[in-house]
Amino acid sequence: MKAAMVFTGSGPILVLTTFESLETPEFIQRLAVRGISKFIAYEVALETVQARYGSRFSAIRRDLSQTDDLRVLDIDGHHVFNHFSFEELGPPKYSPTLQGEAGHEAEEEKLESEWVYAKIDEYGKMVEASYIPMIGSQIHPSVLVESGASSNNVRFQIDDQGNIINAFPQKLNGRKLILHGKSSPALGRTDTVMPSCTWKPDSSGDWMCA
Repeated sequence: MKAAMVFTGSGPILVLTTFESLETPEFIQRLAVRGISKFIAYEVALETVQARYGSRFSAIRRDLSQTDDLRVLDIDGHHVFNHFSFEELGPPKYSPTLQGEAGHEAEEEKLESEWVYAKIDEYGKMVEASYIPMIGSQIHPSVLVESGASSNNVRFQIDDQGNIINAFPQKLNGRKLILHGKSSPALGRTDTVMPSCTWKPDSSGDWMCA
């Protein structure tokens, strides 16, 4: 497994991957599926990333397949850039120009978001989330936690229609995540405003509220 800081047109992201090299065509294609066709990637020591990200690193690592997989650990470019010194980065790896069949397949692959790890309260409202702006969002149609539990751990992805998929527990599949407010990441909370919006994946496989 490798960790890498990937500089894109909108800033750096931090990824974990089981690909053997940051220059393999398969790794490059997986980034292309997320809308990243031009990049500079720097490998970062796994021990360093684990020390900086703790439980977040462990959760993403557990979600990785044994081979040929990639997961985004941090999409906050400012946070990623300031979390590591230049001395902690390996030599740069530059993306080639994607063309032909590989680029065509990347365009046709179905868009899905990164994984969301969260806790919901007894009314199906997010009280904790791996992506802070989602806090305060409501699962719709509503879902109740099991009897006697004050909160429930959940994980899922979101497809290009805003539907929850690959969910645990499975009863969340097909529902939507609705935010009745705008996010304030600096405060780690949401302010209630209308109209509401539905979380969907953006072109990079992360999230937007539309």
